[in-house]
Amino acid sequence: MPSPTLQDDGTIVTLDLHGLSVDEALQVTYSTLRLAEDRGRNRLKLIHGSSTTRGTERRTIKRALHESLDRGSLGTHAHSVLRSQNTLTLVLDLTAASNPSRITLREVW
Repeated sequence: MPSPTLQDDGTIVTLDLHGLSVDEALQVTYSTLRLAEDRGRNRLKLIHGSSTTRGTERRTIKRALHESLDRGSLGTHAHSVLRSQNTLTLVLDLTAASNPSRITLREVW
C-alpha cells in the first residue's frame, strides 16, 4: 500500500496523499499549507490521484479537496489554483520571509 510523502525544495512543497484516509489527507493538507505559508514557500502541490469512483459512491481525497476549494476553506491564502487530473497546485500569497528549513512529513502529523 502506498504511503504519503512530502518533498520541500525551499520553493515548492509537494505532498503525495496516497495511502491516507480522506480525513487524514485533509488534516495533513491543512497542516502542510500552514507550514508552507509560514516558511515562505510559493506553491503547494497536492498529489491526490485520479479518483476513479463515479457519481455518489464513496468520498475520495480528490473530491474532498475540490469541495474544500469550492467552499473557500482551502484556497483562502492562494492567489490562484491549478487543477489537473491527478494534482492540485495552490499558488500561495507570500507574506512570510523565506525560511530555509525544510518541511518534513513528521512536522505535519
